Amino acid sequence: MASPPDHMSSKSRPIPLALPTALLSKLDKTAALMNRTRAQLIRDTIEIGLEDLRRCGYNIAAAVVDKAHSPAPLESLPLPKVAEDSSTDPVPDRSPTAYAKKKKPSQD
Repeated sequence: MASPPDHMSSKSRPIPLALPTALLSKLDKTAALMNRTRAQLIRDTIEIGLEDLRRCGYNIAAAVVDKAHSPAPLESLPLPKVAEDSSTDPVPDRSPTAYAKKKKPSQD
């Protein structure tokens, strides 16, 4: 099995990146949920985002409009329920079936 890439090798270099406090908080919470460091999460997120951009032909607006007109639900999984989470609110179920069960306002 291949070893994971060494992100601090001579081919890597740090870059200054200012992020809003709210985004840093989201990153830290997500990193904790995934048992990763903030830096690992940022690198992974950038890789995933770049692949998504490539798949949509680097046209974000077209990708959003295309998905909005698609009859298929967005592919997502329910958020994990984490006992260590300091919030007392339950984690909402964001699965496609949960959204399908919700009554739309126009169905009154």
